[in-house]
Amino acid sequence: QFIFLYYDANRNGRLEVEEVSKMIEHIQQLRGQPSTDALADATALASQYPGSFGFAAFYDAANRRMLNGTSPLLRTQQDLLEAIRQRFQSDDGSGPARAVPEDPLASLSLGGSSPIGTSAPVVPQASVRSTPTSPSPSSKGGATTSSSRQPPSRGYSQPEYWRYGANDPGGAQTLALSVVRRLMDLSNQAAPDWRYSLQLVSARELLLLCDTVVELLRQEDSLVEVPLPCRVYGDIHGQLLDLLEFFNAFSWPDKRRGDIFSMNYVFLGDFVDRGAYSCDVISLLFSLKILYPARVFLVRGNHEDRLMNVNYGFHADCTRKFAREGEDIWERVNDVFEFLPIAALVEGAILCIHGGIGDSINTLDDLRGIPKPIQVVGEINERTTRRDRMVLDALWSDPTDNDQVLGVHVSPRGKNTCRFGPDRVQEFNSRNGLKLIIRAHECVQHGYEYFAAGQLLTVFSATNYCNQHDNDGAMVVLVKDDRTGEVVEHAQVIKSGTVDTSHGWNDQQFRAPSPMRRTGVGNGGL
Repeated sequence: QFIFLYYDANRNGRLEVEEVSKMIEHIQQLRGQPSTDALADATALASQYPGSFGFAAFYDAANRRMLNGTSPLLRTQQDLLEAIRQRFQSDDGSGPARAVPEDPLASLSLGGSSPIGTSAPVVPQASVRSTPTSPSPSSKGGATTSSSRQPPSRGYSQPEYWRYGANDPGGAQTLALSVVRRLMDLSNQAAPDWRYSLQLVSARELLLLCDTVVELLRQEDSLVEVPLPCRVYGDIHGQLLDLLEFFNAFSWPDKRRGDIFSMNYVFLGDFVDRGAYSCDVISLLFSLKILYPARVFLVRGNHEDRLMNVNYGFHADCTRKFAREGEDIWERVNDVFEFLPIAALVEGAILCIHGGIGDSINTLDDLRGIPKPIQVVGEINERTTRRDRMVLDALWSDPTDNDQVLGVHVSPRGKNTCRFGPDRVQEFNSRNGLKLIIRAHECVQHGYEYFAAGQLLTVFSATNYCNQHDNDGAMVVLVKDDRTGEVVEHAQVIKSGTVDTSHGWNDQQFRAPSPMRRTGVGNGGL
């Protein structure tokens, strides 16, 4: 992961041919080999993999020795543990030594200019960039029913992936890791038989995941703050097979085969319903949140609500998988849903929200400090508060049909929400100093689609929605452009038909899926 991150100079989650070429040049120098045409070798290597040369392709190429000799690239001139111990000595050697932590690796921080002091990689004529320390969350507003509780610090003095297993009396982290590892292994099997009878966890184990993850969510504000770089996923809708395809094609949020050392993940709700794997998707996402609580962020969608998922598939999946305990599982998971944040703010510049801003959300502060548990009202009446309206708009509202339809309009989804025009988006972004709103909630043909002259982006991550729409699925990578300092977005797409979704979607649907969003506006620029 560190080698991949080092050569991914523009932090777009993939290696360009020039970046692979630089790696090959360094390997040749370190091995004392005569220089060859590294650019030609890099071009030939990248051509072996369809699409972009992401971490999964890099890992595969190194594993199969198609890219040989990567191991010396991050070797250090000094023993790593010895370097850490020296770091805890006084600067001039005359004063008392600081206590060396029980686990020396735990002292390595993701922030700072040099994580290991005097030790340095042997890569010639280059210096290792370290990931900037993540900013602390905003202190505005309380995220829980207790006013004294503050959002957790994002200082990575002891990263969670090194802390794993050291303090796990209830076994939740061990269980979470086993869920991730099992799906990682299953998804790479040639035979697809497992997908017809998958049972990831027992009822007792899923209750343990719920009880553990809710305590993490309880500490988060209703508007969570997320640093760059970041991957943003749209609707999943119980379609586990697509989610695994994304992880295998681009990167897992994992320490073994992924980019969790250097990447944050935001999932924009609608985790359940309509697809055949609602319980399994929830088990996976809750596990990832438990393993990497400061790297993985789960945002609530309109289907994370009892009134919706009792009918659209999640309740049925619970009773099918867990029989008599299914009702308790369904209730407990929905209790957890009420502690999910309703929006995420990436690097202070990009608002990620499931539905939209509707006609009631005017500032970022409107989304902050909403007390948890957050309950969604069933209908708007004379007793409905403005806060209730804002929650409904965050989960349910949509943009108008195209950039020519201004203002606020009645929604075909019902009277509880509305459609908002490009003028609302541009005004909101200007008032709040935002570059972009990323939202989900609607199926789009290519998996992503712009609105409001590029100031709003819809992303949908499930392919061939309900086996009816033949749409692609997409995920968006957010990185900072080193030259301009601007946050830029890149789409990573899985084409319809890449995954066999014939078993992925439920055969019977409570209601037909919502129509695909069709604006007739081009998708260029991503």
